[in-house]
Amino acid sequence: MANTCPVCGGKLGLLNREKSADGLICASCSNFFYSKLGFRAAKQPTAALADYWATLEQRRKVFKETDSIYDGDALFVSIDKTNRLFCFGHRGGDKSPRMIYSFDEVAGYESDAPDDLTVTETKGGIGRAVIGAAVAGPVGAIVGAATAKTETRKGGRSKENVSIRFVLSLGESSLPTTVYPGGMTSFLKSCKVSQKKPQAAAPAAPSTADELLKFKQLLEIWALLRKQSTTPRKPSCWACDTGKEV
Repeated sequence: MANTCPVCGGKLGLLNREKSADGLICASCSNFFYSKLGFRAAKQPTAALADYWATLEQRRKVFKETDSIYDGDALFVSIDKTNRLFCFGHRGGDKSPRMIYSFDEVAGYESDAPDDLTVTETKGGIGRAVIGAAVAGPVGAIVGAATAKTETRKGGRSKENVSIRFVLSLGESSLPTTVYPGGMTSFLKSCKVSQKKPQAAAPAAPSTADELLKFKQLLEIWALLRKQSTTPRKPSCWACDTGKEV
């Protein structure tokens, strides 16, 4: 409907509207996405904003605090381990719509927390490729590898300066360095660890001896084929071939 925000379903008035990349949304939604996530509505398709808002609404319905990180100051972290969700809040109360993150949206963080890890890179892995050919020469092999995340061990205290990076369906979003209660870094680390999915065991790599044996066999076959192609053949005799007398 023309007078309804396509994102939140609220009223879309003449003085309460902002542009999205392909339409109009209410000013409240526009402000929410910018203030909470740093996304300008004008650069996002309306459907993408609406989809993520629907995701947030679902999270708000199911969220039930199972743990919290709180040290007496105003800022705290509320955690729902059952649904793998968390949010930030203030004991004084924040009446604006809650921004609830999934554990799986935590892409990285940096922290000055002692006795913990500062994750500066969160993606990576090890890849290998073996390329070979035995058409007209020796077999070649190329093995490459890529390293994963970098970790720097530091030392613990009751307050921690932490910056957090998220990867959402709308794109990357970051929270600037903020003072959090002690334990925040450990919690973020657990989010990252829990994201790791078990992988099927890779087939055992062939031993060096096996590879050398295969290489030797290929060379022998190549040498035999080469010898057959270069050895002159005797002239063919019809009588000899058939065993008949001329």
